[in-house]
Amino acid sequence: MIRAAETVGRAMTVVSIALMLMLCLPIAYEAVARAFGFPTIWVFETTLYAFIFLGFLGNALAVRAGSHFRVTLLATAFPALKPALDWIAVGATVVFALLIIASGVYFAAYSFEGDILSSTLLEVPLWIPQLAIPLGGLGLLLETLVAAARHRGLPVSHVMGD
Repeated sequence: MIRAAETVGRAMTVVSIALMLMLCLPIAYEAVARAFGFPTIWVFETTLYAFIFLGFLGNALAVRAGSHFRVTLLATAFPALKPALDWIAVGATVVFALLIIASGVYFAAYSFEGDILSSTLLEVPLWIPQLAIPLGGLGLLLETLVAAARHRGLPVSHVMGD
């Protein structure tokens, strides 16, 4: 189960990195096209959606790399409570990820069922970019569970790069 979750997390990381690398192509194309007086109607919207996916899918990489944000004020003030606070943080992250997944699925399903399109010339079905929300929540959930399962005996903050 852990391997499957890690595989999904790695896939999300690869997609994020690929999106980041591929974003330069349409942006460069748009710059050249505008310079010659032929602006496009698709570059801004598609790169915007790619950035949205990048941000949400990047959650998996952030958790794995120990770069996901956390507040350590109480753990620093009360070092004896640090292990318990770390597990509370894991629980809160799991609950948060589940809320992101549930609300993202609802949001995308609503747009799909209502056939809601973007208000631009491309008229992109909005459920497509909205899929970034539940997928990002899934990445956050899986990587958090992997980190917690792999390092059961250690405080999670050691795993997550405190």
